[in-house]
Amino acid sequence: MSAPAAISIVFPHHRRVPGRVLAPAIAPLASHAPALVAFAAFMLLAVVHTWPLATDPAHLSRNDNGDALLNTWAIAWVAHQLPRDPRHLFDANIFYPERLTLGYSEAMIVQGVLAWPILAAGGSPVLAYNLVLLAGFALSGWAFCLLVHRWTGSWGAAYCSGSLAAFNAHVLVRLPHLQTQHVEFVALMLFALDRLFISRRLRDAIWLGVGFALQGLTSVYLMVFSTWMLVFGVLARAKEWMHRGGTREIALLVLAASTAMLLLGPYLLAYYDLHHLTGFERTIDDGPFLAGSWRDYLSTGSRLHYAMWSDRFFRDAVSASFPGVIALALVSIALASAEARRDRRVQMCLAIAIGCAAVSMVPRTSLYPALYAMIPLFKVVRVMSRMGQIVLLAIAVMAGFGVAALRRRWPNPRTWPMVAAALCVAVNVEALRAPLGYRPFSGVPPIYDVLAHVGEAVVVELPFYPPAAWHQSGTYMLNSTRHWRPMLNGYSGFRPGSYRNTYDALRTFPDVTSLSALHSRGVTHVVVHRRDFIAVAGPGRFAEIARFASLQRIAEDGNIYVYRLR
Repeated sequence: MSAPAAISIVFPHHRRVPGRVLAPAIAPLASHAPALVAFAAFMLLAVVHTWPLATDPAHLSRNDNGDALLNTWAIAWVAHQLPRDPRHLFDANIFYPERLTLGYSEAMIVQGVLAWPILAAGGSPVLAYNLVLLAGFALSGWAFCLLVHRWTGSWGAAYCSGSLAAFNAHVLVRLPHLQTQHVEFVALMLFALDRLFISRRLRDAIWLGVGFALQGLTSVYLMVFSTWMLVFGVLARAKEWMHRGGTREIALLVLAASTAMLLLGPYLLAYYDLHHLTGFERTIDDGPFLAGSWRDYLSTGSRLHYAMWSDRFFRDAVSASFPGVIALALVSIALASAEARRDRRVQMCLAIAIGCAAVSMVPRTSLYPALYAMIPLFKVVRVMSRMGQIVLLAIAVMAGFGVAALRRRWPNPRTWPMVAAALCVAVNVEALRAPLGYRPFSGVPPIYDVLAHVGEAVVVELPFYPPAAWHQSGTYMLNSTRHWRPMLNGYSGFRPGSYRNTYDALRTFPDVTSLSALHSRGVTHVVVHRRDFIAVAGPGRFAEIARFASLQRIAEDGNIYVYRLR
């Protein structure tokens, strides 16, 4: 090819063939336009379902909830530590001098990575939390939308399924639990598992392992629940793969598991080390009280259903998991349709829904002690009722097949787009809880910059809350995002024995005994919240602080006093 000819291909002559010039540039974008529109639609739905959060995401928060503060701190810690010292990612700055304290609860690596650019650009941890929350809703809905469109060919079915997956009774009452809103990789797992059985290709096994690993990095709970989901999914397709002998399918599943374990290795090793260091695991006594029940599947916080009939079930339920009237109707249509009922993916999702619902209720049965001893998965999860979220995801997919079946039967194709749009609006209205209540957030007090500029500091904030009220330490953890110094305070899913010991030692602060205890723990700086400390200990004890020469006040802002312990 001559040079002029090559140039003419790269830079075509616009005046001669304008249509052909623009087509190659527009065609890729046009082919992706429906998917991009879908993403925009689910971003809009995320804004609607969390309203008015999007009006001021930097200053609206759920900081009235200890778990929201914990998870805000957690993703900020991951974003801070991962690019600096990933080897010590799990050695977070709470509960000093304990190790691996990030593992006391959900580490949420994926959410921390998503938060990193927001925090690096100067955004607050609360802003990062809120934007990652909105992203979780949108990505989850979008992923299930694309999955169901791929399986049914119907955008109406896709939008309904995505809405049911992302905005359901379970997730809309758990805004403080950021791990719950990110289930986008469950859709990837379902897609890859189906392709593995159909095509039996290596790349589908690898994608299955990657999807599992990414979901595991969003939440340990969802990693465990996804394991059960895959078990029931594989069993539902057993006739299909065993008919062909099953050797290749088993090898591919082993490859998928190996891929997942390779990617999750350091993450799981940290939790394994934590177990051996502290003996941390969920006890058998946790199960029966926090297991699923039939009440969960009648429980919803939606404005439509709660006041009308569901409040009586909501009060006694552990995890709200009502699928919705329209979702149940659409699933019924799918199961009544011979074509949908014979679809292997519908059968797989039905098995997942039934199996996961049953497992969530197992701790209430007499079989539980034996199963707890035999199956390690029961020792990882404390609130088994939360597996109801996987049930709702499976129902969301089946509902999409119901919409597709309804489309095939619809007598007037011209009116179908309006019907599909009405169904999508209806499932969202049925689940709607907005407008929601939020607490104003004005930022972490700048006085904490004093600690950021200190070298090797160890901090304690007072009052040091008793174990029964340790969730109030979440505010201290958020404060620490301004300096990231090790601190004795903390709140998480597991409380080390040292927390009680420290609380007992500091009950008489600022006497000699308590100061000696702080010295022995390596504390260099004490932060006292005057109003809260006086409310707990009285004004006399606060006045005594000034009498101790070993406590040198280095900063104060009217309510917060920072002392150097000498």
